[in-house]
Amino acid sequence: MTRPTLESVCHRMARRRSTDLSVDPAGDRHNTWNAAFFRLPHTRFWHSTTQVERDALLARCTANVLGEALGIEAQAMDYSARRVLAAEKLIEKQVYCLIAAEEARHHRWLSGLQPTVVESGTPAAFAGLLARLVREASPLAQSYLLQIVLEGWGISHYRRLAAASLDAGATRVFAAIAHDEGLHYATGVAHFDASRLTGAERAFIRTALAELCTLLACGPLAVLHEVERSAGGFSPVERVQAFADLSDRCALHERLEHLARFVAHRGMEADAAWLREQGLLAPLPTAASLQLYAPP
Repeated sequence: MTRPTLESVCHRMARRRSTDLSVDPAGDRHNTWNAAFFRLPHTRFWHSTTQVERDALLARCTANVLGEALGIEAQAMDYSARRVLAAEKLIEKQVYCLIAAEEARHHRWLSGLQPTVVESGTPAAFAGLLARLVREASPLAQSYLLQIVLEGWGISHYRRLAAASLDAGATRVFAAIAHDEGLHYATGVAHFDASRLTGAERAFIRTALAELCTLLACGPLAVLHEVERSAGGFSPVERVQAFADLSDRCALHERLEHLARFVAHRGMEADAAWLREQGLLAPLPTAASLQLYAPP
């Protein structure tokens, strides 16, 4: 496969027409995903509660997913602005201006999907990692971590959200975002050259990759948080059982393996091998996951 150049990516982005997929927040909204998407019917609590409580739980789980997506797009706007200011070449400045415009559009689309009346208890660990990468990583490390690894993996994540959505507006939004992320990923590929990494940058990258894999490998802690919140608290035994009910370890393993393919980008194969040797590309055991969990 021919490696893209910044010029070719810029040309393709500049030719694309903007599509308005904005959704009226006051419009008649369907549930974006059903309870099965979050594996809620697998839990004992789901079958012992009222429909009103079920609806509230599903709404909060949905709000968490949408809130996380909004946070990602907000960080992406910050990241793009920083890259514009740091760019040494005009073509690089042009590319990141175009990316910034797309990230702003994504945030606008998602804002119409987010139910603002629902209180969300999403853990901030992933948002904190993104903010640190935007703030502290070098441009070269950012091209790898944020664009090749995270945006590359994010394409399949957004496609999965689109495929499972019950709401036509949300389906169009997530499918369009996944399409745009393809060129953002290509920008990272065009800019990144592993041979130019310093020892300090490689150490930073390994630390960030380990943290990212741990966050993904811990399983559905955000959903567990909402279920326990709805139940009014769990005993330790009930918490372990609920987490087991919500977990799909096969699907989680597949997502981690998919991530590993982006980690093993040209020149970074040793880092993917290191993650595997450390056991970071496999779902965490239940006990290890729950050590990262903060009960409501």
